[in-house]
Amino acid sequence: MKLSKLIKKINKENTPPDGWRDEDRVVDRPEPGKQYALTGAPGSRCIANGYSWKDSEVTDPSEAAGTSRDRGTD
Repeated sequence: MKLSKLIKKINKENTPPDGWRDEDRVVDRPEPGKQYALTGAPGSRCIANGYSWKDSEVTDPSEAAGTSRDRGTD
């Protein structure tokens, strides 16, 4: 089954009794002026691992960059 058909099927099966409204829509976009982790180690919160923009926001740049040991430059 194609992904687009699967999405339509799931939406149809889970439609609220009064139908979908604009406020039901999930908006996940990057916000200007914020930093996001695009890539990272397995399991880390980043876009490449399937996390949302909100979940991938970098709040502590020192943690996101890792340590020198991570880069092999002790």
